[in-house]
Amino acid sequence: MTEKSFHEIVLLDLAAWRHDDARTLMEDHRGKYGKSTGYDVAWALMLAQERKLETATSKLDTATQENSLDPSAPFFLGEIQSWLKNKDAADKAWKQARDRAKAILKEDKKNGWAFYWQGAAQIRLGQYAEAKDVLKKALKYDADRAMTEFQLGLVQMYMERWDDARKAFDKCLKADSAFSHAYYYRGQVWQKLRKTEEMLLDMDRFLQLAPDAREANAAKSILRAGG
Repeated sequence: MTEKSFHEIVLLDLAAWRHDDARTLMEDHRGKYGKSTGYDVAWALMLAQERKLETATSKLDTATQENSLDPSAPFFLGEIQSWLKNKDAADKAWKQARDRAKAILKEDKKNGWAFYWQGAAQIRLGQYAEAKDVLKKALKYDADRAMTEFQLGLVQMYMERWDDARKAFDKCLKADSAFSHAYYYRGQVWQKLRKTEEMLLDMDRFLQLAPDAREANAAKSILRAGG
């Protein structure tokens, strides 16, 4: 396994909330890749998913400072700050991730992952139209398909383009049928489309895949209410 493929598999596992799988893979490859920024970022995100938010925040803050070029560390730092309801800190980190990605693209105009980080950060900053265009370029230049289609689903959902959002989440799940949060957000889209049965099926599948996710209680409430 190359370092590039290792990091991409770990990121996909974490994006899909498979943090147990990610932990196993990272522990198996600690000796080979454990000193890279990508490893540090992935380990911190795994800790965050295990609800060790303070430790994860500290590690991502360190990674952000130590590698001034990497956009993934500030992106995930922004994610965790948003979980902690620290809006200003989250926005600051996401802007840093966006700007770092743009800097990479000035030198490498076909860097699919740079497009991915830029687009994902722009979604969180409310820059939906630009994020959508950027994420399409991420797909063109070989960023992970499931992760990118998931972000495109979020864009379309926030723009209230429900059918387009559903199609993007469908594509995400076609690429990775165990991408847990695609079921959760597609379930929300089904609700907007007044498709109660489909919504309940997706929420149930989400809970099977990610019973300890942050959104699990919301999904359980929806299931208890029967839509």
